[in-house]
Amino acid sequence: MKHFLSLFVFTVLFFTGTARADLLIEPVVGYNFGTKFTIGEGSNTDSYSGGSGPSFGGRLGYTQLGFQLGLDYLNSSIDMDDNDFDKDIDMSEWAAFVGFEFPIMLRVYAGYIFSATGETEASNIKVEMSKGSGYKAGLGFTGLPFVDINIEYRAGTFDEIEYAGTESDDTADYKSIMLGLSLPFSI
Repeated sequence: MKHFLSLFVFTVLFFTGTARADLLIEPVVGYNFGTKFTIGEGSNTDSYSGGSGPSFGGRLGYTQLGFQLGLDYLNSSIDMDDNDFDKDIDMSEWAAFVGFEFPIMLRVYAGYIFSATGETEASNIKVEMSKGSGYKAGLGFTGLPFVDINIEYRAGTFDEIEYAGTESDDTADYKSIMLGLSLPFSI
């Protein structure tokens, strides 16, 4: 019995892996399409749709046993293809994200956008948006070596808008879908 107990302890110690968390570094590039942008409230609402444009950013966090947790940054330049917009809507977002990578070449993730800013020019008036928040949800295909193909839905609201330096009571909402590529590294 003594030898059996020694053999059992040796087997458990020798064959049991150690738990560890890896640092996740994941650069992201993507292309937004189907962007809808709404400015104003009530009867003074202007809606624009069909915007598209590139995005870049990345994720930094931890991964352990498929679970992921960290920060997400995304910078987008959206062309709304509308006569009212003199230049693209430039947005940047910071989000906290959680995700899970399944062993079957699939990853899901969701995030809370806790800080977003944006600016554009409409009818020759500079528009600055701040205090943005919202959410994002994504699905990724992880079957390629070193590359993930992701589709992501984002929606948010800017609570403060300034027109030519003058604050307004308006808010702005946006919704967008992004098809992206990412290169996740675990160190």
